[in-house]
Amino acid sequence: MTESNMDMMSFKKDSGLTRFGVMATLCFLLSVQRVRAESSQEAGFPFLVTSTQAVDTVKSRAQALKEEGAGNLPAALTAWERVIDRSAATDDQLQEARAHIRGLRLKVPKNMDPTKANSWKVLVIIFRELDFSWADQEGKQVHVRKRFSAGDEKKIRTSIEAYGQHIFNLSSGMLRLEADFQVVDGPVTNLAGKGQGPFSPAPHLLFPLFKPLVKDKQYDTVFGYLKYNGDEGPAVPAPFTAATYASIREVNGAGYIMVPWHTNYPYPGETDGEMELHEWLHQIDWMFTNFLQYPDNLVPSSDTGRMEGDNRPGGDPEYFRKQEETTWMGLYRHIMEDHITRQMWSEARMFPVKKEQK
Repeated sequence: MTESNMDMMSFKKDSGLTRFGVMATLCFLLSVQRVRAESSQEAGFPFLVTSTQAVDTVKSRAQALKEEGAGNLPAALTAWERVIDRSAATDDQLQEARAHIRGLRLKVPKNMDPTKANSWKVLVIIFRELDFSWADQEGKQVHVRKRFSAGDEKKIRTSIEAYGQHIFNLSSGMLRLEADFQVVDGPVTNLAGKGQGPFSPAPHLLFPLFKPLVKDKQYDTVFGYLKYNGDEGPAVPAPFTAATYASIREVNGAGYIMVPWHTNYPYPGETDGEMELHEWLHQIDWMFTNFLQYPDNLVPSSDTGRMEGDNRPGGDPEYFRKQEETTWMGLYRHIMEDHITRQMWSEARMFPVKKEQK
């Protein structure tokens, strides 16, 4: 058991950085304890010059150009990917490799067989009922009861299914989602927050309710959904649309994504499963750097989106969303297909490979 920094990423309203026209993303750090089954060095993927898998950047680039010239596009794509995931490439060399990969991806067949894909295990917990109170500015008690209907639960399952399809498609068929669903009848009576809020469904408060569901289980990601609007009383003030813990002990070292769910989800213009994908990509960013030991600059945050004409510092310089677009899926495609190679997706996990799997 170790102590380290953990990333928590969240969606918030902001007048400067917009998401789907109304939502923005912020990142901040919290320090918490997290669990690892083994150290990251035992995961089997040390990187760069210390790695026996390291390749020469110049030679791999030359091989990639040679294969492209000969029309051998699968070999060219593989060689460009080695520049990214197995060489000590400079930022300029990485950008060149991504530009070639972006064109080659459209011409090289993807894996279409889910049984040949690496598996990412997800637990989806639906906390069916919220029974919560707080005091308003005048000191009067505000009491709410929110309960997921069968239709609400169906929307969540549909979102998770779409999110899984995004993962498989945008990883070139190298990663597939394995999702388990569990319902906690509750009720949830305690949320994190003070005064009039906002209030968040923090995992340490919900842990007694879902502890039996994760006991002796090993998931890569756990989602926790709690209904925040509709039914009895006003909507519960929420600090974000969703937020991600990269790795926490309450779920045995898995990532945890908390969702104060609203009945108008998905939002206008948003692709179903997009919010789940955005949050999960925060965990993926953390996983590749902190667990599989890839350089931090390889995988950008899913918060790096910028609209065309937005010249503020930061953001991904290789992707800008067009004004007429209503979704950030183009950014997520760019991250998953251009920055993360097929080899990297085949390695993706939150825990070391068991000996019997090697």
